[in-house]
Amino acid sequence: MVSFLKDLFKGYDGKLPIKKRRLSERSHLTIEFPQSDNRVIRTFVPFLENPTISEKGKANLNSYNLVGRAGQLFSYGGAESRKLTVNFNITLLHVMEEEKDLAEMFKSQFKLFFSQAERAREAFGLSQISVEDVEEYEEWENTGQSFVDEDDGGFSGDDMFGSLGDQATARATDSVVGKGGHTETGVQRDHAALHRDYYRKLIKHVADFDPNNLFGAATINSFFEGGLGINSPDDNVTALNSTINLVYLWVNLIRASILNNSRSTTLGPPIVRLSHGGMYNNVPCLLQDYSINIVEEAGYDVQTMTPKRLEISLNLIESRTGNFREFKAGEIAFGDNLTGWESVIETNNIDPYNGVVGGEGEFGVEV
Repeated sequence: MVSFLKDLFKGYDGKLPIKKRRLSERSHLTIEFPQSDNRVIRTFVPFLENPTISEKGKANLNSYNLVGRAGQLFSYGGAESRKLTVNFNITLLHVMEEEKDLAEMFKSQFKLFFSQAERAREAFGLSQISVEDVEEYEEWENTGQSFVDEDDGGFSGDDMFGSLGDQATARATDSVVGKGGHTETGVQRDHAALHRDYYRKLIKHVADFDPNNLFGAATINSFFEGGLGINSPDDNVTALNSTINLVYLWVNLIRASILNNSRSTTLGPPIVRLSHGGMYNNVPCLLQDYSINIVEEAGYDVQTMTPKRLEISLNLIESRTGNFREFKAGEIAFGDNLTGWESVIETNNIDPYNGVVGGEGEFGVEV
């Protein structure tokens, strides 16, 4: 009987083999929270379903009506920033299906980046090292790599410059992510577990029985794990909680994108960068407003009251500042500079191309 159940649970599951589209690596939001010394904390929100994007541009034209002339004359007064409306969905069941294949950059990653070489040199005390090291740093800095520990898959200060040491690395990151030079953190509040536990306590109080011990939960878990060799109900709940917390992380990142830092109000709202295939390549924007709609027809996870489907709409306005020099696609600061129609004539491009696609950032994905 047990052997039959094993075959039943491990056999054909009714699903056809699916080739992953890797949509999220090609279509996502990059959110950059400003820090002191031209640093940013960078994180990502994926699009797991194709977003709907509309774009609007407007030229500022001055018109002149001359007497006796059957037509106006115009002068060019510049152009307004592009306005983008992005609509996308977050579906809980879809996230559950995709989570195991999601790149790590979409999972609670908050990492520190420098946006200008001058500030990075100051933070790392590069004036005390050789000219060759400075040149090596400037070449490396254009790749967009973050300063993270070797254990996290990145580069440490010692890896890059040897003589800089841990003290300089810690000094560069203390004001952003605390003492010790840590440049990565995760979700701190377990929303799903808190609400699930609270619900079960309510049920225990109202119905006078403990849902955790329904049908002998320990026995059932042991049966699934030992007898069938598959995940127990408790393991599945833990996995579901992880998925729910990930959804809340993405939602809260969007909510935070219209806020400044309340502890240091000069640090304004983050830059929200839009990437979507060849149409939009790491376009820097500010979030003017957003809306989040709970789709009632999709239902909820009952115990945590987490909606199974959210419809999200963002109104973005392009913000191109860079370093106020010449536009150079593919470079961190130069790629964000304004450009004109000459870039279309010369390179058929006006987008920064300094993110995951086109740049060589740490969050790049090997294909």
